[in-house]
Amino acid sequence: MYSFKVSSHVSFPLEGLDLRPFLAKECTSQVTTYDLLSVICHHGTAGSGHYIAYCQNVINGQWYEFDDQYVTEVHETVVQNAEAYVLFYRKSSEEAIRERQQVVALAAIREPSLLRFYVSREWLNKFNTFAEPGPITNHTFLCSHGGIPPNKYHYIDDLVVILPQSVWEHLYSRFGGGPAVNHLYVCSICQVEIEALAKRRRVEIDTFIKLNKAFQAEESPTVIYCISMQWFREWEAFVKGKDNEPPGPIDNSRIAQVKGSGHIQLKQGADYGQISEETWTYLNTLYGGGPEIAIRQSVAQLPDPESLHGEQKIEAETRAV
Repeated sequence: MYSFKVSSHVSFPLEGLDLRPFLAKECTSQVTTYDLLSVICHHGTAGSGHYIAYCQNVINGQWYEFDDQYVTEVHETVVQNAEAYVLFYRKSSEEAIRERQQVVALAAIREPSLLRFYVSREWLNKFNTFAEPGPITNHTFLCSHGGIPPNKYHYIDDLVVILPQSVWEHLYSRFGGGPAVNHLYVCSICQVEIEALAKRRRVEIDTFIKLNKAFQAEESPTVIYCISMQWFREWEAFVKGKDNEPPGPIDNSRIAQVKGSGHIQLKQGADYGQISEETWTYLNTLYGGGPEIAIRQSVAQLPDPESLHGEQKIEAETRAV
């Protein structure tokens, strides 16, 4: 019911924060120094107040205060003495800066090359901003077969950047990774798989509709099968194309209850759907799983009127004797 704001001053460096003493033993990072990029400050109490931010313009190195719609240039000492709430640091590396300058110089030469290379725009953004971008990762726009997935081809220009051969060779020798890409093409294997998947979805949903329509036409089905709605919703999302992955085996464990005799019956208040025996057999053949939960309609046999009349006659005769 009670809280207060901790207002103790926290000192922090603007440049050269070295976190090497705090690295985990298994850390492979070689860059451990950080420079301050931004500060969030809170003015007020724990219950109410106002936020402002100080951010550095990385182009001119100048600090600015952001207070709602007002932006004011400030000296770095103002930032240094701020009552910091959140500090944003970025890795600093002179080597990374020199690496970028070298790539820019290579690109400016514009030496004619017989081959041109495509590189992931996502990785190139890392190279331009990260101290340690890691290996080149062109798999962000390639499929497992080395081509372009059909669903990415229409916006492939947003995913790749064309590099001269000299720039590619320099980046590849420095960071490794890949693979090298000289030609963009739609993967025919993926296209066949997509068409086969579309056909599978169409067949499954059409078959279900047909079987369910026949089930709805039955006035008094002798047996009704139960299926978990959680699994059914996953299957429905798959056949309607909302989910790329098919569901696993049918899982009726959430709606099943095992009696002492080992008999499985429907759990009270379970989230389930009713389907016909033919629909259950179809889905179970495709996906397997279980357990099978069937509700059998037990219809009491009504006595035959003629038979009842005869029994009454015999009873009457017996009483007469």
